[in-house]
Amino acid sequence: MEQQIRAWLRYSLVFGFYMSPTTNISNNSAQPTSLYAALPRNGFKFSLQRLKKLYLFALLPWLCGLYVNGLLSRKPVPGTMLSWTVATMFFSSQALSTILMTAEGIWRQQQHETFLRLLHEIEFSLRLRLRQDIKLDWLLPNVRQLLRFMLWLSVICVLIFVYNFVKLQYIGYFWYSIWFAVAMRLRLIQLLIYMRVLRHYLECLCLKLQQLVAYRTAPSQQLLDINYEKLQTLDCLLAIKQIYDLLYKAFELLNEFAGLSLFSVIFSYMLDYGCTLYWALLSWEGYLERRNYYVACFWWLLPMTITIWHLCYLCHNCKQLDRLIANLLARIIIVSSTQSMCAYRIFLQQFSTQLQLQCIEVTARNFFTLNLRLIMSICTSTAACLVIIIQFLNI
Repeated sequence: MEQQIRAWLRYSLVFGFYMSPTTNISNNSAQPTSLYAALPRNGFKFSLQRLKKLYLFALLPWLCGLYVNGLLSRKPVPGTMLSWTVATMFFSSQALSTILMTAEGIWRQQQHETFLRLLHEIEFSLRLRLRQDIKLDWLLPNVRQLLRFMLWLSVICVLIFVYNFVKLQYIGYFWYSIWFAVAMRLRLIQLLIYMRVLRHYLECLCLKLQQLVAYRTAPSQQLLDINYEKLQTLDCLLAIKQIYDLLYKAFELLNEFAGLSLFSVIFSYMLDYGCTLYWALLSWEGYLERRNYYVACFWWLLPMTITIWHLCYLCHNCKQLDRLIANLLARIIIVSSTQSMCAYRIFLQQFSTQLQLQCIEVTARNFFTLNLRLIMSICTSTAACLVIIIQFLNI
């Protein structure tokens, strides 16, 4: 699964989301027969890596220049100062979000690379240490289908929006913020794929723990295709704990290399909801020349809403699975008092206490936690923003 994700990530270099770190040439396993034979290949890798870095470092000033050019090109129209101020705030938030995403791609690339390696390690640990069928033949098409659905939904809705948008009276920076809008949506889709894979691995770990709980609580209901002799050993419980630690570290790395972009993108989308609905209200009340702006508004907000809801839903599911793992561990019953079972009981208590104290969750640099409650907070903030703007409009 990790190799497939890397294949998809190759295209994200254009927006500065990901760049693989420089490989250490001295650590190559295959040694060339001649030093001179190795120079062209290694030199090509080194120059290609330098070109990627130069592109990312050049992308930052280009984004800043695009933002400044947009500010200088759009002048306030008399009588529309409030609308121009709202549009400028939204345009600035989009530019800041895209600049932060590019900065994370440059200075957080090692954390991103470690995260991808952890996905590979978690997959092999589940398959080799726990003998768990992770159903890659089902996961990979499912993730690919999700990626295609989100991309096609965004493209189709944006094209319909642009078709209706070009006929409308608009005071804003839409044509200057195309790059920013596309980059933010692709960033959320990228994180959506990560969360889908992590949720699947958590489900596999929960399934193995459910088998262990069933053996401890109902030994008469054993299944023939499960090796319960290995399932009851301390090594199995140790493998479960180590895989959980890998998952917990993966979520920590996700918060580290994508926390700022998550905060900025969600905050920018909150302003986007407020601005888009504000323009739709203006069109509805007849302040604009054309009254069908709410049609374009619907197609602009639809993919954004589905993406944010799906991302928050997956994050909420991961947190629920984490609590399920803690509850399953608490249900394991140790009846025997032999020396081996005493060591097993002590380790089980330590592991259960660890899960009670720590929790898997996705946070935007601890500003907020991504779950279903965040959707209600976004709706509340958007409504409050609209009320404030409408009050100024009536003055």
